[in-house]
Parts: sequence; C-alpha cells; structure tokens
Amino acid sequence: MNFVKLIYDGRHYGYRGGSNLEMDILGCFLSSDVGCSSSSSHKNWVPDDRSGSLYSNITFVEKEDGCIYLIDLYSEEDVPTKLKLSVPQFLQLLDNWSENVCKLRPQEVVIKHENDQFIIETND
Repeated sequence: MNFVKLIYDGRHYGYRGGSNLEMDILGCFLSSDVGCSSSSSHKNWVPDDRSGSLYSNITFVEKEDGCIYLIDLYSEEDVPTKLKLSVPQFLQLLDNWSENVCKLRPQEVVIKHENDQFIIETND
C-alpha cells in the first residue's frame, strides 16, 4: 500500500511524508496547489478542451488520453516521475478532499492508494 501523510497547522495542510515519489507528488499537489480553495477550479479544468495542462506552485498537471498526470515541477530526474490517475479518480479525489478535509479540518490526513483506489483517512 502506498500512502502520503499531511498535518494541519491551524491554517494549512503540510506534507509530512510518503511511501514513494508518486504519493509525495500527490501530497504536495493537494496541500500546496489545491489547498482548500481551488479544488473547484481544478474540477472545472478537466472537461475544458481548450487547455491540456495546468502549472501550479509545485506540480504540473496534464490531461492526456483520458488520464490526468501529476508531475513535480522541480524534479531533478532526467525523466520526471508522473502520478497517473483516471479522470474519475482525479475528480473523486478532489471531491473527497473538499468534503473530508477542507470542510472538517482534521489534524491529520493520510491518503492511501490501494487496489487502484485513493482513500482519504482522517484523525483529529
């Protein structure tokens, strides 16, 4: 099972570690680029055929062949690692982030990736 852990500091969620680079990218994307104010803008971008990519603070987000790719903008790898999500996975993850994290503000968030599903677990 892959995971990433985020901690709430009273104002923002901060990255606290992950099991691999793909999950690190996801944690940074949600905590820094999406936060609790722009999940709807990312959701609205998905069906927009005019733009195939987004640049955020830390991640480059790309649509290609019905998938969403999250890529570290500052990767030092020759071929940057990409986290691949299906469009439904991406949209569900943004919905779950908004409902379970942004609205409730738990102290700890662990996002697990298992059996091709992303699961958000929270603790106070």
